[in-house]
Amino acid sequence: MQIDPRSVARDIPGIFYEVFPQLTPGIVAHFNSCADKFQVQTLPPDMLVQSKLQRAMLFELGYTIGERLITGAEIDWAECFDMTLKRQRGFFDAKLPDLLDVGDQLLAEIVGRNLSRELKAMSLSGGTAIVLRPSIPGFEWIASGYGDFALGSTLIEVKCTAKRFSSADYRQVAIYWLLSYAAAIEDRGEEWQHFVMLNPRSGEKVSMRFDSFLSVISSGRTKVDILQVFQSLVGFRQTR
Repeated sequence: MQIDPRSVARDIPGIFYEVFPQLTPGIVAHFNSCADKFQVQTLPPDMLVQSKLQRAMLFELGYTIGERLITGAEIDWAECFDMTLKRQRGFFDAKLPDLLDVGDQLLAEIVGRNLSRELKAMSLSGGTAIVLRPSIPGFEWIASGYGDFALGSTLIEVKCTAKRFSSADYRQVAIYWLLSYAAAIEDRGEEWQHFVMLNPRSGEKVSMRFDSFLSVISSGRTKVDILQVFQSLVGFRQTR
């Protein structure tokens, strides 16, 4: 049975403690302290409190709206909600409400517009087209999957939370890099060079070169060393 890369990062943290021993709460706090701010429209707090839609569903819906705005498509709420539900059911038992409230639509649209506006600005600044759902290669028992967005060799992951980026968020981009590096070694793809963590709710983003990120969290290991440790752990887990 193959496991999605996001699930590996969230549910099997022990692998990362071995591969990236310096990805500690203190280091996560340091990365977050380097976040840049970008302009966003604030979510109305009273409307957010009144929303009965699952938070994960609400913000995934905002992500879907953002995708449509990036491509220039009109917002078809029924289609967007159906797509959001299908995506969320891939990770947990998403519940479908009887009615999509007008307040939920407004909240999701604010998130979507914040997201699309910042991604378009980044695309314009870098002169690189936005790629939706870039492919993430699989490895051993880890299934292939999709990231959120990409700009050239920069992976962009979207997190819509009131809190700052978490250890699990950084583990996710770390495994995405690992999978891309393994694929590049085997001539199955290209290695991610940069990553951006983007929060269209708080207006925070962390941008880093993967080389700099890895030098901090890997205890001085080279990329080849990191991959070898990871491969040994993945293979060991497969044989248990």
